[in-house]
Amino acid sequence: MSPESSHVPSLDELRAAARVHGVEPSDADLEAVQGFLATILPSLSAIEQRQGPADPPAGLFFPEPDAS
Repeated sequence: MSPESSHVPSLDELRAAARVHGVEPSDADLEAVQGFLATILPSLSAIEQRQGPADPPAGLFFPEPDAS
């Protein structure tokens, strides 16, 4: 994950993103989202660093080659 993707958006950035979806959250709601993102984004970055380039994304099924 690039450093930009672990950036926690400001309240204004979150508010603008919410407005695109027709939502007008309160400052308290946006602060809660900021707290969540500040917790999870660094963890996601650490997980991504542990994955190898050949590891498929979670949830993708790659069948084993036919042994016959």
